[in-house]
Amino acid sequence: MKISVDIDGVLLDTMITYCEIFNKKYGTTYSKNDVTDWEFFHDWNISESEAWEIFLQIYENSMDSPFIDKGIPEILKEINKNYDVYIVSARMDEYRRPIVRKLRNHGIYRKIHYSDLILLFHKPYDLKLKSKFDVYIDDSPNLVEPIKKLKDRVLLLYDQPWNQKAKIEENVIRVKNWGDIADYFQNLK
Repeated sequence: MKISVDIDGVLLDTMITYCEIFNKKYGTTYSKNDVTDWEFFHDWNISESEAWEIFLQIYENSMDSPFIDKGIPEILKEINKNYDVYIVSARMDEYRRPIVRKLRNHGIYRKIHYSDLILLFHKPYDLKLKSKFDVYIDDSPNLVEPIKKLKDRVLLLYDQPWNQKAKIEENVIRVKNWGDIADYFQNLK
């Protein structure tokens, strides 16, 4: 079984860093909980290109983004013992080194915790589904409807403020934390 694990919003709490940079730049007081839509930048009155400038700044130095859960290394290691785990992210290849450095900094290593790192372009939003993984661990609400049509795949939707409107049913399961993810895979055995 092949497992896809997203980075932003699943491994790294990128939106905390995003809000810090945005607030400093624009004199606002947004927090992660204010990001209630995937394309939040429309509500925040900036263009998509301005929004991506901040993401690119974060990607250049992934070390600034906090890790979501300290238990991830052990959980990933256990899952990777039984399945093929891939870290899959909508980031350009030029950010591979900072990502690998951040993962290593948190004790996550290729061949121990994951098989490989796959980087894709960020649009179309459902591009990850072309890679044909069996289980996707992701925070993107844009994967929910497309994956419902693929009955042989499962989306573990990592609970975030921007995916609360997503309708959970059938092969889409909301997970609140990495403990829920560990339980899902434990129950498969």
